[in-house]
Amino acid sequence: MASLNQAEFENKQLDINSLPRFTEVEFYPLDTKYLIKLNILSGIGALIVVGALIVGYFLMEEYKILILWSAILFLPLFLWLIYRNFELQKRNGYAIRERDIIFKRGFLHEKITIVPFNRVQHVSARKDLLDKFLGISSLTIFSAGGSASDVTISGLLARNAEVLKEAISKRVSSNE
Repeated sequence: MASLNQAEFENKQLDINSLPRFTEVEFYPLDTKYLIKLNILSGIGALIVVGALIVGYFLMEEYKILILWSAILFLPLFLWLIYRNFELQKRNGYAIRERDIIFKRGFLHEKITIVPFNRVQHVSARKDLLDKFLGISSLTIFSAGGSASDVTISGLLARNAEVLKEAISKRVSSNE
């Protein structure tokens, strides 16, 4: 095995202050129709829980007091979900730079994912039934790091999702 000399291999340390700051990027917010979708889904879930509690209240005599307490405890949980939806709508966003796309999500536990275009393998836009009704889409970016490094940006206007998909696809194909 041939030995490497110093000139053949370098791995210099970078000054952390000279690196680009992703926090200085202006994030585009998700469309407000995404908030409507989140609230509809929360409402459907609440209706299912309330329906189950009502049925249980009338069919299970011995558990009426427990079911009443469950209903009382469910109200703050439902209000928390609605509050969470508003916060997610306000704080989630995305940005595109020359070499990567950034997605920011969450509010109690904020997570920021940066996907370099040279790691992107495929981009897909999709709509479920509620998305079609509201005119929004989800954009999924599949990267070379496996399913854990894939990014899905939900709540984009359908035309914006298609424009982003095309722009990312062009950048990916130009990097190859």
